[in-house]
Amino acid sequence: MELLKENDPRLHDPQLLNPESAWDFEIDGDPTDLVRDMMQTLADNGGIGLAAPQVGISKRIFVMGNFMKTIACINPQIVSVSDDREMNLEGSLSFPELWLKVKRPKTCVVSYQTVNGEIVERELTGMESRIFLHEYDHLIGVTFNERVSNTSLQLAKEKRKQYVKKVERINAKSK
Repeated sequence: MELLKENDPRLHDPQLLNPESAWDFEIDGDPTDLVRDMMQTLADNGGIGLAAPQVGISKRIFVMGNFMKTIACINPQIVSVSDDREMNLEGSLSFPELWLKVKRPKTCVVSYQTVNGEIVERELTGMESRIFLHEYDHLIGVTFNERVSNTSLQLAKEKRKQYVKKVERINAKSK
């Protein structure tokens, strides 16, 4: 699977808002192979969340977790979010080495379908809530850099640029 990078217009495609992008188990079939491929891409890139639009697929699916436990969320919905918010660092596989402090609800109640089509409703807190909301944003064409001020974004991009230059210098010296 090809991981789309930050400037790819498919990450911001308003078509993803259409209800047709929902996974239809009768028409689209079994999502197991897609979910497995997404989990492998997630693991290969050291991430904790990956949405289908990040690999060029306009379907309402994302995976979240790590090598110990990964959850596939098919046709996810946000039922409610808490009023309590917190700032925390976020990154995205589509935005390599860019880290931003994003304010999100501490808790959310969500529903989604499993690969078997079973509907699950759960309350998520802390990091699980943050990951779910971040990946859900991808499904509606919103990326995490759109949730911060222009100043914060520019400062983070400058830090990334300095970091990349430093890594390039280190790699050049080791050759």
